[in-house]
Amino acid sequence: MKKICTFIIALLVFQGVFAQFSTETFSSGKMGRKQKIGIYKPEKYSDKQSYPLLVVLNAETLMDPLISMLRYYEQFDEVPKCIVVGVYDIPLEDVAIIDEVARPINESARFFEFITTELVPYMQGKFPIGMKGIIGSEQAGFLLNYYMLTDKPVFNMYVSLNPITVPRTGEQFAEVLALGTPNRTFYYMATSDIENKLNYDTTVRFEGFLRSTASHESIEYHFADLKGRNVNAAKLEALSQALDLCFDVYKPIGGKEFKTKMETLSNGVFEYLENKYNTIDSYFGIKKKPLLNDILADYTAINHTADWESLKKLSKYVEENGYAKTAMPNFFLAEYYEKTLDHKKALKTYQKAYTEPNIDFITGDLITERINRLKSGGKK
Repeated sequence: MKKICTFIIALLVFQGVFAQFSTETFSSGKMGRKQKIGIYKPEKYSDKQSYPLLVVLNAETLMDPLISMLRYYEQFDEVPKCIVVGVYDIPLEDVAIIDEVARPINESARFFEFITTELVPYMQGKFPIGMKGIIGSEQAGFLLNYYMLTDKPVFNMYVSLNPITVPRTGEQFAEVLALGTPNRTFYYMATSDIENKLNYDTTVRFEGFLRSTASHESIEYHFADLKGRNVNAAKLEALSQALDLCFDVYKPIGGKEFKTKMETLSNGVFEYLENKYNTIDSYFGIKKKPLLNDILADYTAINHTADWESLKKLSKYVEENGYAKTAMPNFFLAEYYEKTLDHKKALKTYQKAYTEPNIDFITGDLITERINRLKSGGKK
């Protein structure tokens, strides 16, 4: 059922899906030829904020489903709006790795450099870019691994779908994963066996080398063995899963996260929320306004743990991050004073909150109830 749902999601065609899509002919000095590329920018694009850049190899097969998935997840704020550039009709010799050499040479070396020294800088000149990721399948899905071996890797997200691997290079890449990177790196690889048995076996061998040593804490490593799926269905399922995993921290706090990660805390509840949004900033280059859903989850956890110092910090945080013109900051601060038995300050702060605009459950009626309770000496 999960596979079917993922497959349907991947094939959804949204009205106006190509409204922000255009194609160009890029003149590459590195390759000495013109190359077709496609560029997608999200709806309500603004040059006043940063966007993750996703570079898509095999764009003729992967570009459309990727755009559809992004648009689908964006509806639920589960992935950020992204800029996508796809490279079309790549000759096989530009991405194939010869087994005997086991590294990009000649045409593949020139194509390899085209991506990082021409295409990515071109996109950075057109758009405000934060995190950069690369996605590819088959020969291109293996080629993209070599960007991890460069002195200063351009990408910090790698999605390798049904790669045509050279197993003996596994130890070389395992060393990179073990040493780690200065910033968080997300690595995802998937393969399947239906009509693909030989390639499946070599990929599993390659992946065995990657798992032979533990990955550094800066590396988020995932391997999906999609045995029993045919290649095309597996690639769609894997692409959806890669987006889900890579942008997991970006999602609104859900019931499972609240129960397992927040409600179990005994202190430092505010820091959980703060760390979540600092991580979004550092991982993706996005200054995201804290969601009301996440603030209320933190508030609920604070009350569950009676971590009143976190409530005071939360009051200041929401004031500084988009909620200053609401009753929320002063309501949280007033409740902090009330819980720490400073009733005089609590009363004064609740009265100030009463004059400010309501937000969610923080209404004039609730604030009045709190004020009356304090005036009556804490009796309901």
